[in-house]
Amino acid sequence: MNRIKELRVEKHKTQKEIAKFLNITEQALSYYERGLREPKLKTWQALANFFNVPVSYLQGIGVSSDEMCDYLLDEFYSMDEIKNPINDEKHVFNDELERYISSDTNNKIESYLESKDYEYYYPEYVGLFPYVDSLIKKDFMKNIKLLTDYEYLSTINKDSLKSDSDTFRLRIIEKINNDRYISNRNSIDFVLYGVDLFKLSSEIDNKFMRASTSNDKKELIKLFDEIIDILKETKKSINNYDKKLNNTSDETTDKD
Repeated sequence: MNRIKELRVEKHKTQKEIAKFLNITEQALSYYERGLREPKLKTWQALANFFNVPVSYLQGIGVSSDEMCDYLLDEFYSMDEIKNPINDEKHVFNDELERYISSDTNNKIESYLESKDYEYYYPEYVGLFPYVDSLIKKDFMKNIKLLTDYEYLSTINKDSLKSDSDTFRLRIIEKINNDRYISNRNSIDFVLYGVDLFKLSSEIDNKFMRASTSNDKKELIKLFDEIIDILKETKKSINNYDKKLNNTSDETTDKD
């Protein structure tokens, strides 16, 4: 089934507005939405431009934004560890996704669940508390770029959302966090004294996350040693940055 109606509702548009844009009748648009009539290629392209999505996504290929959001919510409530088949590194989807929920939303969830005498911070599964589901999904839709990356969504096989593939989960985690990294780099200057602070924070966060799921004393010590080494190298880089600035300044003075 195509996604014409889904996108129309998502974009808060009426059939009348879109029919006028396409120069067709509302009845014709209704037929398109219900799959009773197939739009011509130029109409598909016009609709895709109107909604700012690829034609493939509009035609129903891949997964929808809502379907992916539901998948993320289901994974968020799960505390299952995800194992990287390449390096045995472990993740928990909940830890990765929680950063995309605002503190205001978390406060609302906590207050709501307390009023229900519920002992956990989040529900155990989707549908247990629809109000909490809606709050989290609203933040996901607002903060996770993947959910509005229609080009990418159209490349995902629907069956992947029903599988227990850790490879697929890791692929989604990587996509989400990479989008976050790029987005923050584009919006704010995180480079200070030659150090990319966001990249540094992400690297250290990853080490801490691995440490939090480790029950091996040697591995734990190794991870903290790696964090210390990273910070030492960062300190050295900052000192060298100042020296480079001073050298550059001296060279400029000599030339003058």
